[in-house]
Amino acid sequence: MQEDSQTKYDEFILKRIKEEGLEKPSLHFTNAVISKIEAQKVFNVEFDNKPLIPKYFWYTGAAIVVLLFSYLIYGKVDMGINWIPEERIEQLEHLRLLERLPSIDVSNSYVYAFIGLAFFVGVQVYMLKTHFDKRYFIN
Repeated sequence: MQEDSQTKYDEFILKRIKEEGLEKPSLHFTNAVISKIEAQKVFNVEFDNKPLIPKYFWYTGAAIVVLLFSYLIYGKVDMGINWIPEERIEQLEHLRLLERLPSIDVSNSYVYAFIGLAFFVGVQVYMLKTHFDKRYFIN
């Protein structure tokens, strides 16, 4: 049965080839294909991925933060507040706002579950980023 259908299929193909004839590529077919490949390479180079925030900006921001913290820790910083009178500051101290906040007791299992969830969300974000980087990488 399968051989019969295969022979019918072969006969059909031979009949169609005789009717339509074989097409021959033009003389410059190879050159046309190579030129399209070269154009695609040029297109890929023009649209190179660049980060939204460049590295020098991150390095500058990190340096500013480190310098600020080092100045606050090791420098002589006068932390006096001149624009608020002292009696107002004393009134704020007597309010005891932190003591008025309700205490929230959280079980250890909830804390562990939240830490685990945060960890696995981070792993998922990393894996999705690498997946999309590989998927949309243009070489």
